[in-house]
Amino acid sequence: MDQTIKVSVIIPTHNRSDALARTLDHLSKQRFEHAWEAIVVNNLCTDDTDDVVRGQRFPVPLRLVREDKPGASAARNAGARAALGECLIFLDNDILVEPDFVQRHYDSLKSNSCRWILGQVVSLPEQQRTPFGKFRMALQPLIPPGAGLSEVRGLSGQLFSLPRADFERLGGFDETFSGASVEDLEIALRAWQAGIKILIDPSIIGVHNDWAGFSIRDYCHRQRLYSRSEPLLWSKYGASHPRLKLVRENLPVMWREDSPALIVRKLAKRLMGLRPAQEILFGLCTLLERLWPAPTLLWRVYRALLSAAIYRGFREGLAMHSINREGRRLEYASRETPVT
Repeated sequence: MDQTIKVSVIIPTHNRSDALARTLDHLSKQRFEHAWEAIVVNNLCTDDTDDVVRGQRFPVPLRLVREDKPGASAARNAGARAALGECLIFLDNDILVEPDFVQRHYDSLKSNSCRWILGQVVSLPEQQRTPFGKFRMALQPLIPPGAGLSEVRGLSGQLFSLPRADFERLGGFDETFSGASVEDLEIALRAWQAGIKILIDPSIIGVHNDWAGFSIRDYCHRQRLYSRSEPLLWSKYGASHPRLKLVRENLPVMWREDSPALIVRKLAKRLMGLRPAQEILFGLCTLLERLWPAPTLLWRVYRALLSAAIYRGFREGLAMHSINREGRRLEYASRETPVT
């Protein structure tokens, strides 16, 4: 067998050693006809991540890299710099894959030049059976594995692959985006500008061993954190931002420019984002979940809570990154001043 490394699987991680252990266990069972490697990037971990990696019985080289600059972008870039493969697969530390995972990515890349390959993520079976799990499945319906490849206008860093040459040509992930949120969409925007298409292969499935997958409260917390980076993406791309509708709906009220309906939505989000209102809505969710399977009202409350969480996160991001209502970064603005 040719011993040239064909594929490097890059796994950034931060203090998720328990989830990482399961991910590596699944990854170790690959049936791949070529040489490959796995690289775990320790991104400022303070748990037993290093011991978990070193204790793995892995059939191919499993390397441990340390990156002290915080954030998924920096960690993924560090893994790519260390990689030896001609194809890179980025895999989050809480994604459980099937034994043909690497082979399917490799085959799809080789069969589709100038394309990147995106797999699809599903929840754990025990999460899918809960009221909130059913709601999440409705938000992101599964594409049948036999549907074939199709072009998408999005990208998730959870599990995707690309030629190493493309990654180097684009300069990797933008490390300005320090959190795990929109850095994957940002590199997708640069890929589209460079004429690269992104295809989803529904036969490549990863199961998300998700800490925020069981409760609306945890999920809202994560969406709030993710949304803090959205204003930064907007400030970089302006009118080319692919989610301008989301931006407009979460900016502060502009009394002269906003329509009456938009003003009402913004004020409602602001009200629902207050802690007393949040606790009332979370309590209502708990009650309605017990009354399952009548989901109509419950799903409306879920959507209201998510909308409020995104609104709060977006507004916090405006302040954190010193971005004004026109999307310009204010160099001398205080990072501690909240946007009202």
